[in-house]
Amino acid sequence: MSLVYTIIINIIIIFIVFVVLNNKINKKSTSTLLEKYAGEVENLIIELNRAVEDVLNLSEERMDELKKLIKKAERILNKPAVKKSLPLKRHEPEIPVDIDIKKNADISESTHLLEKTKHLLSMGHSKEEIAKLLRLKRAEVDFLESLNKG
Repeated sequence: MSLVYTIIINIIIIFIVFVVLNNKINKKSTSTLLEKYAGEVENLIIELNRAVEDVLNLSEERMDELKKLIKKAERILNKPAVKKSLPLKRHEPEIPVDIDIKKNADISESTHLLEKTKHLLSMGHSKEEIAKLLRLKRAEVDFLESLNKG
């Protein structure tokens, strides 16, 4: 009978040791995987931050270059010799615009250019038509559109 008790006690002890060791192994493997993935995610975040920083630095450099070019162009355009050589009237190609567009636009003269552009775009007019109506260049209409979106 004591042999049976000894065997039962040994089985119970072995079972308890198995359960305890199994739990420890599972905890270690899960935490190890989590730590591994957390490290990878951290590295990805660091890489993304570096890439964004590089792009921001590059765009700031380009903006500074553009500001310098604009100042240079303004200095050149403000010279009296250059002003005399520029034509007084713009010669732009004629874009056929329906007469009804002005009637459909329904825009008062006191409305701001930005609002006028937004209104005409919402009515489905092309950028060329809007440029013609508002006596602007196409690039100016594109710029006003980008301001409306932003």
